[in-house]
Amino acid sequence: MTNSKITGKTLNPNPEHRSDGSELIPAEIPTNDPQSPDIAAETGYTKDDEGLLNNFAVEPDIYPSEYPSTRQQKRYIFLGAGAVLFVVILVMITFSVS
Repeated sequence: MTNSKITGKTLNPNPEHRSDGSELIPAEIPTNDPQSPDIAAETGYTKDDEGLLNNFAVEPDIYPSEYPSTRQQKRYIFLGAGAVLFVVILVMITFSVS
């Protein structure tokens, strides 16, 4: 028994067909744009020395967060209490149905 047959079936039905690799698409696609060593701030695209395109994430500006005001804190407490009430009601409905 040869490697090309398993339980009476042929792995390659056409043994004359050999792949030369020409049907494979390369993973790295060169671009036709002029080379730019810096990353463009709006798109994040850059090219390396071989002319291959790289895509980097555009990072937003960093700023410190502000402490919530008294009004926002009260709103957070109200929303949290509403969420807890919603979950309690769902659990009560679940127990009453089952």
